[in-house]
Amino acid sequence: MAHDTPLPPQPARDPEDYLPADTPLRYWFRRSGMSKNAFARAIAALAAERGHAQVRPDGSRVRRWIDNGERPRPPVPDLLAEILSQHTGYRLTVADLGLAAAPAPAEDEARYRGPSEILSDIHHTTSTQLAHGPHRAEQAEYEDEPQQAEPRHLLTALETWSWSAARPLPGVATAGRLGHTDAERIAAHTSALRQMDNSYGGASMLHMATAHLATTNTAIRHGTYTEQSGRALFRELGDLAGVVGWAAHDAAHYPQAVTYLTLAVHAARESGDRNLTAHLLQCLARVWGYIGHPQLARDCIALALYGARNTASPVLRAGLHALDARFAALLGLPRDAVRAIHHAQEIFAEDSPDPAPAFVSYLDEAELSSTCGEVLLFLARTTATPRHAQDAIGLLATAADHRAEHRVRSRTFDAIALARAQLFSGQVEAAHATAEQAVTIGAGLDSARVRRRYRDLAREAAAHPTIPHACELHELLTTQPWPTDG
Repeated sequence: MAHDTPLPPQPARDPEDYLPADTPLRYWFRRSGMSKNAFARAIAALAAERGHAQVRPDGSRVRRWIDNGERPRPPVPDLLAEILSQHTGYRLTVADLGLAAAPAPAEDEARYRGPSEILSDIHHTTSTQLAHGPHRAEQAEYEDEPQQAEPRHLLTALETWSWSAARPLPGVATAGRLGHTDAERIAAHTSALRQMDNSYGGASMLHMATAHLATTNTAIRHGTYTEQSGRALFRELGDLAGVVGWAAHDAAHYPQAVTYLTLAVHAARESGDRNLTAHLLQCLARVWGYIGHPQLARDCIALALYGARNTASPVLRAGLHALDARFAALLGLPRDAVRAIHHAQEIFAEDSPDPAPAFVSYLDEAELSSTCGEVLLFLARTTATPRHAQDAIGLLATAADHRAEHRVRSRTFDAIALARAQLFSGQVEAAHATAEQAVTIGAGLDSARVRRRYRDLAREAAAHPTIPHACELHELLTTQPWPTDG
């Protein structure tokens, strides 16, 4: 939706109030200032002009379209878009009105019909979550596995990003109220929230981050901006929604995580930033892999690699290939996994003159070593290949040695993974010492993912009841007063 002319005077009935029950069609109808009868006459007149004499709706029919959700048949959607474009000053498409095709089921995360719906969906989602109040990380028993239904249309909805151009934005004006300074301020807040997530755990800041996302989304949804500023604002909105989604994942709120990350991908794609979109796709892939859908996760990585094929830095591409290795391993494809690890390591070594954006600042040597090391440990368990375990220990030790001090959760993951590799290799005393480090580092984290990793290590230690250090390790991990227990 590009802005052609200055907006006409707004009607007195508060057209900016896009209520939670609104649909895109109802929203834009209200912004037009027309009555339903006047709208019906305009549709009939335009239809006759275009050779569709059979289209003669009355006010009652229009009311069913707008208030009851009845879907008009072609060619009516195109007529509606043209008339509403004339009366709002925006170039609206059928997709912007939510009438491009039969909608996916309401619970389907793939639902997406244009930039205005991104803003609407973020508004609805944040409002719902904030109404429930703050939540701590979910608790689960040892045997529990995360579960989340796989959406039927997810890849179909996302795959067009890899080749389609960004769509017109809803608030573009010649002189917008929002600008690059606002985008920079959003970016600064997102950076702070990202750091809080890694330092204290996603559950500790999820409610606050959700509230900030809601406030930011409202400003963009009701604001105006130039084309360039609008793209920058959608980029920062996507990055911020991604941080909220990742925090929800860390707190084991998986439906929230999938929803926010899917919306983040859609917002980023409308910003035109392909590298950010690829980054958010890999975040979404990691959630799907974590909750038991490795094939969908690997497909997301493939889509990210293809979509950013001409723009991704070596660091971003290396990170994507490392995750491809993880999901290939989970799918029982060890050769693909090892090949992807080598590919990631080779690409990471390439020089790049461009500074890394904030959203990939975590993709350093420690992160790559950690991801590849965990893949090799998994392969050592599943393929009975001892050298994989030794290579895993080397990589995980590198990760632990090189990880930035302020990345508390990542340092905890590194120590846990190294302890698991040492235990698997029979270095039980070293595993116990490393586990003590993990407990010390992660003492203040409110993170369901960290808690689950502790439990994994405790379960593996319990398999060695005759080894004193293994018994002490198990006791260490099962007697801690984790934050989520409080």
